[in-house]
Amino acid sequence: MITERLDPPQLLKIPEMANVSVATGTRIIHISGQTSVGTDGQIVGATHPEQARNVFRNVETALSAAGATVADVAKFNTYVVDYSWEVLEAIITASKETWGDQVPLTANTLVGVASLWLPGLLVEADAVAVV
Repeated sequence: MITERLDPPQLLKIPEMANVSVATGTRIIHISGQTSVGTDGQIVGATHPEQARNVFRNVETALSAAGATVADVAKFNTYVVDYSWEVLEAIITASKETWGDQVPLTANTLVGVASLWLPGLLVEADAVAVV
């Protein structure tokens, strides 16, 4: 479980995340990169917000299967094709629409990438949770 979220004054405070997450627990859960692909292997959604909502739901499903929730996430990584400030804002909005008050305000990294494993994918996320 996340016991502390820190933003040292020497570091830039960024909304929607924490610079440091302190976790205690007995189980560390690693969630592989989740994308917006359905169980049929087809891409779900054509835009960053559509895919982000599905990615976040998939992360939540994977966490639940391991007995965790988004509140247990200690580290979150997001990979975005065609990154821009507008895309970031759309992804933040999608996370709030998906998780509401449970948005993981945790250590977070966003990386702009040229492509993901399947042409047409725009967003991928992985996570580490502690329970």
